[in-house]
Amino acid sequence: MLLFGHIGITAGVVKACDTLVSMTQPGSRYQSDFSLKIGTFISSKLSSHHLLNGLKGQIGTIDYRMVLIGSLLPDIMDKPLWLFTTAEIPFSGRGYAHGLLLNLALFIGGLVLVKYRKSWLLLVSLSSFMHLIFDQMWYSPAVLLWPLFGSFPKEKTAGWITNMFWALFAYPEVYIPEIIGLAIVLLFAYRVIMRKSVISFVRDGAIG
Repeated sequence: MLLFGHIGITAGVVKACDTLVSMTQPGSRYQSDFSLKIGTFISSKLSSHHLLNGLKGQIGTIDYRMVLIGSLLPDIMDKPLWLFTTAEIPFSGRGYAHGLLLNLALFIGGLVLVKYRKSWLLLVSLSSFMHLIFDQMWYSPAVLLWPLFGSFPKEKTAGWITNMFWALFAYPEVYIPEIIGLAIVLLFAYRVIMRKSVISFVRDGAIG
């Protein structure tokens, strides 16, 4: 998964979870008899509903700026690191930040900060975990579970740019998530612009 896939789908999943939880809370702007019945029915089928409610209560209003940063955080950290530590980081740019160790540290730090009503790090860490899921990092256990299996695996470096662009147009598992992600990004951008909440998004990351 590339840029728009990570950004758009992560933001879409977060928004869907936020809306689902809000539908079952009295007094929310989603509240109506119909939406309450739908939300209650769906939530009754999901064992994770209480967990989502708990997270919603701790996090409060979602700051989508942090979601966007977290959705790309592993790449933001590992790609530049590859330029300076080519002997250690695989050429794919999947290194330390694509492993569980760093992401668990971020998550624990987020749980600590959220007790002080600072939710930004928890949002970043949860979005970063979603990046690992979308990258299917379980197929690279040496990276995911670093340092349990020693150093990162070596990879061929020839023609990587050509291969990336070829995959973007040739393989459905690459271009379909990008199309979906781009559509979600454009939808969110449209809502922000039409509701004249660009400044609100820039200031506090709110998406109506």
